Amino acid sequence: MRITDVTVQLVQSDDGRKWTHVLIDTDEGIRGIGEATYSHKELVVAEMVRALRDRVIGRDPFDTESLYLDLYAHGRAGYRTGGVMFTSAISGIDQACWDIKGKALGAPVSALLGGPRETRIPVYAHFGGDTIEARIEDAQRRIAEGFTAIKSGTTEWIAPGPRVDRHELRRIDEAYAALREALGDEVELMDDPHAAYDAASGLAVARVLEPYHLLFLEEPTIPEDLAGYARIRSGTTTTIAASERLTSKFRFQELFAAGGVDVAQPDPVYIGGITEMKKVAAIAELHQVVIAPHDTKGPVGIMAAAHVMASIPNGLIQEFIAPSWIPWRDSVLTEPLDLEGGRLLVRDRPGLGVEFDQEALRPHLVV
Repeated sequence: MRITDVTVQLVQSDDGRKWTHVLIDTDEGIRGIGEATYSHKELVVAEMVRALRDRVIGRDPFDTESLYLDLYAHGRAGYRTGGVMFTSAISGIDQACWDIKGKALGAPVSALLGGPRETRIPVYAHFGGDTIEARIEDAQRRIAEGFTAIKSGTTEWIAPGPRVDRHELRRIDEAYAALREALGDEVELMDDPHAAYDAASGLAVARVLEPYHLLFLEEPTIPEDLAGYARIRSGTTTTIAASERLTSKFRFQELFAAGGVDVAQPDPVYIGGITEMKKVAAIAELHQVVIAPHDTKGPVGIMAAAHVMASIPNGLIQEFIAPSWIPWRDSVLTEPLDLEGGRLLVRDRPGLGVEFDQEALRPHLVV
């Protein structure tokens, strides 16, 4: 089997992103689909995919290790130091090749990676609002939709950083006290300040959150500050998560070796695809770090992460855009995403198990 063509399809979603689908055709008539969405820079990534096309045409889509290494090390767009838009392009190509492999073999990608043919993956959704009362109401809507784990940026909403003063710390404490009182102890809460704080402030915030037993505090400081992460993690009982912005196993290894996180968040659309994400999960396992993929993209990226999660022993939970945020999402799929009790189904279907109804998708295409 050989790759005969690589094309890109952009889909405008309701959350402001353009799902960047990478479509790979083969001489045996099998088409694979991957996702390369890098939020708000999708047109750049699409051009990057097109720039890599000639390195992919004529290759064996089963040879994902060689393809990844060739694109990452010799793609002339990054040469091992390429940024996230470069690795996002590689991600879409890699995922599409795994989709082809599964379709050719009649097996889900999860099984090809060493996991079960069918399983459910725990997922979490998001909540927000302009007041704490509005945030509580929005959180309750997610819970009513069936989610048992939810995340917000409440800390950053109260304290935009980079320094956090005692008044802001008190308001964060009051906000989480109100959330816990309204939502109870059974709901898993997470918070993401989007790397807004310096290390000292990130540690102060983490300590304030200790009584509320968050599933994790995400990106309390900038990803470049490995010593800062180690300082925060060692100084608090709050579970620390990070790493969505890292783009290779080498960067993840540096973070793990520094003792920076309890939870790693590789994004299968940023990291270089399924091939590289599986390796990151294995390195994380050596450091007793669990995996909670960052994933705010379309159905293809969602399921790419879910198939990896199904195949690893250290999966924790996966990020998921709630159906209410993109009401038409399921209507453009030949089979809707199956979400039940806050758990996403990885179906026993060949490949990634994601197929679009092209007619239903047409009104959402960027042309």
